[in-house]
Amino acid sequence: MYLKKRHAQEKLCDYEKDMNRQELSARTIHKYLTDIMQWLEQVEEPVITKEMLISYKRKLAGKYKAATVNSKIISVNRYIKWLGFADLTVRTRTERIQLPNVLDKMITKENYFAMLKFARDTGRWKICYIMKTIAGTGLRIGELKYVTVQAITDGCTQIWNKRKYRTIYFSELLCEELLRYCNMIGIEQGVVFPGRTEGEVIASATVWKDLKYIATSIGIPKDTVFPHSFRHLFAKNYMERIGDITELADILGHSRLETTWIYTKTTSAEKRKRLELLDL
Repeated sequence: MYLKKRHAQEKLCDYEKDMNRQELSARTIHKYLTDIMQWLEQVEEPVITKEMLISYKRKLAGKYKAATVNSKIISVNRYIKWLGFADLTVRTRTERIQLPNVLDKMITKENYFAMLKFARDTGRWKICYIMKTIAGTGLRIGELKYVTVQAITDGCTQIWNKRKYRTIYFSELLCEELLRYCNMIGIEQGVVFPGRTEGEVIASATVWKDLKYIATSIGIPKDTVFPHSFRHLFAKNYMERIGDITELADILGHSRLETTWIYTKTTSAEKRKRLELLDL
């Protein structure tokens, strides 16, 4: 069995439309398409065989880490299956991928509060409450569009992401603060954190830029500050205070507990501090 390269190229637009119909996120679609185009660009023959795909996987293995190789092969395999050529798919790399034992590049609670203070002191209210919202709910940066005036009035909101629904809850204190913020800037309905285009949420790139600016301004390592850091901070604090990993997985929208366990890991500094308690 073989696949014609031209056919694979011509069907990419239809594949993109199908992914949109499946309501995959824009970032996921972009990732899949990028991986597929990278693969097709290196195909020099008019037809594609399984041997060529195996060879491509080996080339990737010489350039990238196992996790990256697997990610790219999954993208290609998914497209090949969609085209109806499942027999051409190849296995992902079988090496065990070791998850990091420490999360030293995640923001600390102290630095989080320092960033909030700087944002308040300089009148950067939007980014201040974006940080508080992510850290207080565990939602993803791409889910800010679900934070509406109606949602915080209700105390919860239903989110559709990664092809499933989940409910995000807002604490009573966070609801009060967000409603005060809305009153302060004159938002009566719709998204709480609007972007430049009316009715649309603030762009992720703008949030990243604002966070990096605050980190630089107060001397916090920039590589520890990004939107997902505040989601991690929520998860870590939740486990310390509540300790229910099954419930946490549900809140975060994880299908596998193994994913949630990553959020419970400690930093190197925390590990060293705990060793001091052994008194040996």
